[in-house]
Amino acid sequence: MLEDDADEQQLEAAALELRRHCLARAHRQADPKLKSPCAGTVARLPCGSRVSLGYERDLDVSALEQRGGEDYPTPPGWRSLRVLCRSGQAALACLLHLALSTARDGTLRTRHAGRYFETKALLDLWPRSVLPRVPAEASAFDVQDVDLLIGEPAACSGGFEVARPEALPRVRHVLLLDTTMSGPAVDLAPWFAHHDGAIAAVFRSGLKLDQAGLELANVGIVQLMVREGSGLDPEALAEKLRHIRGLTATGLTLDELGALSAPWFLDRDYFRRYTERLFAHNAALAQAIGRDSPVFEPDCHPCLVSETAPPAAFCALRLRDGDLAAHRRLLACVEHEVGRRGIVATKGGSFGFRGIRYELVEPNPEDGAPFLRAALGFRGGAGVAAMIELFGELARGNFTAGRDVHSLASAR
Repeated sequence: MLEDDADEQQLEAAALELRRHCLARAHRQADPKLKSPCAGTVARLPCGSRVSLGYERDLDVSALEQRGGEDYPTPPGWRSLRVLCRSGQAALACLLHLALSTARDGTLRTRHAGRYFETKALLDLWPRSVLPRVPAEASAFDVQDVDLLIGEPAACSGGFEVARPEALPRVRHVLLLDTTMSGPAVDLAPWFAHHDGAIAAVFRSGLKLDQAGLELANVGIVQLMVREGSGLDPEALAEKLRHIRGLTATGLTLDELGALSAPWFLDRDYFRRYTERLFAHNAALAQAIGRDSPVFEPDCHPCLVSETAPPAAFCALRLRDGDLAAHRRLLACVEHEVGRRGIVATKGGSFGFRGIRYELVEPNPEDGAPFLRAALGFRGGAGVAAMIELFGELARGNFTAGRDVHSLASAR
């Protein structure tokens, strides 16, 4: 454990220096190469692998796709392969193309069992005649089955929701699971128990939890699964997904491939150690806030919603009956206290989850309520303990030395 703020500042500086070193090594190979290289051009990645270069949109990234073991145990009766795309959203877009290309009549009755606003936005780009939607309110008793289910084991739209696969319609063709929020700590069995089709994929953004918090490159990670005995060839289906990736130019660039050749990327054991630690920090924060706070809503983290819920990399704090102005005052209060207490924390987005970050999320009203996102990150130390103490005080209504959220905001 770290004992003072100086240690945490030094670790933050060391992490950024390591990041600069990794990117510089990647760029040394990529920068001299043309985007339309001559025949026979080869690049050597920082990890030592060699890759032949053609058009970059068809770059062979098998050196990473074949690295390490499976991220999730393949269910009995299934085979799986890994495919990498340029982002989590690119992965989902390619998977939608793949799913539709295998549909018998060119349409897929679709249910989005989640809250991620960009997934909804991506689905809304498709005509309803191609991807007719089953309303989120429909239960397994209302709808017998769907062709395509896009599931999120834990979803956040201001507060957390935990999926109950047994309450969802059965899936007769393609199951897509977005595990960006919970990393490797997702039990696939309940989802596959309600899947009767031949194709499934577990996908996630690999920027958030897979890169030791260094944010080396955006990447989408797909574990494509095919049911044995279905008549589908897993290798052929994976190649089709890679073909779609090339046609849509949603593959990795040489810069990104080089940066992601860092040894901890797609190291399954490292992935689990990294996520377990930061998950534990955020669960501890949630327990300090609790379900009975007179200040915050009771669903700031999946562990407060269900004892069997998957973890999450942050807490989402909503004030009871609080409007946007009240949440802005809360942000001002937290910012004031972070400075006053000397906590090493950054106001901003929580990509990477290396250290402590907090921010106010202000979604469009149709996408959810405003909330304060607090992510305690991997690093630990005195800062994590101090943030847990701060939010515990806020949850009990103690806004420090008699100054409430409103007066803090007014004073700024």
